[in-house]
Amino acid sequence: MKKLFTISLAALLCSAALTSCHKDLDIPYDNALSASNMWKDASDLEQSVPGIYRRMHSYFSDAECNVFYLGETRVGDYMWGPSLESKVQDNFKIACRHNTLTPSNTIGWSGLYSTIDQANAVIKHGAECNASQARLDWALAQAYFARAYCYFQAARIWGEVPVNLLPVESTTQEECYPSQKTQVEVYEQVERDILACEELSASLGNEKYFATKDALNTLKADYALWMYATRDGGAKYLDMAEQALNAIGISSARLLPNYADVFDRTNKKNAEIVFSLALSASDTGGYQIYFCQPSNLIAAAYRNNPVPISSTQWWSYSQGFVDELKASQAKGDTRVKTNLGYGPYSAAADKHEITWCNKLTGDMSKSPVVQDNDLIYYRYGYVVMLDAELKYYKKNYAGANASLNLIAKRAYGKDNYYTSTAPADVLDNIVHEYFMEFPAEGMIWWALIRTGKIWSMEPNSEIPGQTFETLRAKNPNILLWPIAQGSINKNSKLHQIEGWS
Repeated sequence: MKKLFTISLAALLCSAALTSCHKDLDIPYDNALSASNMWKDASDLEQSVPGIYRRMHSYFSDAECNVFYLGETRVGDYMWGPSLESKVQDNFKIACRHNTLTPSNTIGWSGLYSTIDQANAVIKHGAECNASQARLDWALAQAYFARAYCYFQAARIWGEVPVNLLPVESTTQEECYPSQKTQVEVYEQVERDILACEELSASLGNEKYFATKDALNTLKADYALWMYATRDGGAKYLDMAEQALNAIGISSARLLPNYADVFDRTNKKNAEIVFSLALSASDTGGYQIYFCQPSNLIAAAYRNNPVPISSTQWWSYSQGFVDELKASQAKGDTRVKTNLGYGPYSAAADKHEITWCNKLTGDMSKSPVVQDNDLIYYRYGYVVMLDAELKYYKKNYAGANASLNLIAKRAYGKDNYYTSTAPADVLDNIVHEYFMEFPAEGMIWWALIRTGKIWSMEPNSEIPGQTFETLRAKNPNILLWPIAQGSINKNSKLHQIEGWS
């Protein structure tokens, strides 16, 4: 893989000429193969596709641009609070705890558009390479999948965003200073790319660090349920989701018997992984490092045994969520030991209890720990949960329980753990299982929005009664992120999202 990511000197010289254009767009020009004279033979195509995913990995493992930060921490104090030992907290801004999220301190989108730009280059120039039709189809399918995934994330994060479909290769291109598209238009592009990938899906292959048929169908189902539940898309999207999930198949066969094994860093491509991106010991690590503890605050006997040691901890479960996890453990939930580490491991005299997420902690044989767990984007457990949601939306409550009980059987060791078919109970159980199954994986925020449960959540424990519903009265787009002010300053065609100006 490292060989495939090598950038030639000629490519670097080509990219330098376009740097200013991409700075104005807030999209750094790092596409090594977009200039037409770089697309000559099959090796160019072979290099370009891993480059798409390398850029995706780079963006989604950044400190404030990752699936966890974007897809869970805004739930707020219900799940996340200051570290219990050092009282450090990094989620007050985005969780609305102190209402300090502004266009000046929000995340940027440059890395996401860098990924899109690389995908656009493959789509535009792939046919120019002297590659077999099979390899070209594979490359195009990968590019369409990656672009669909990125625009799906962009639409959910910011709403109205630019839609570039061509690689930026000239400072005179419209893509240098694009206007935003409406949310409808962005989601339409996501769907077009999903369908374009689907037409080429026979070529996708089985490599889990790239798109596969299962990854495509998971994205398709994810998108379809989002469109149905949040965009008033109608029953056609339930049919789309059902088609995608049926193509994957719903059974217990793909669920590993032991939940902890899903996250085993020595078996990263296990049967439950659908789509992930590699982290190795040579990488800089991902968001998981913020679950680790500073060594000076942990008693020596417990450093990396069991407390993961690195730099200052930024993230800790809130006490309320710790209580919920422990309550589930008392009911026999075997997942909790993987999702929750806690105890009086402090070096301080009063032995403060600390908490951390055991999941994705990396190689603890070394200190500080080596963050070499892969970033998991889709796994089969999520497929099963999407199927439970689908059945709920279709009012097939017994069917929803059947899928939900596949997850519950592994967790609790009991058949038919959920039996009530009352609609409210089924929905509550689905949401509960998202919280118990997926902490720190970046799935919970989106599930809460789809199910409508987000509006009753209280992201700020310091203001009793403040929910996302009450926040929406002041900002109709409270669930979106504001566009970074720096991006707007560089491109006069951009406008701020309503409610965030």
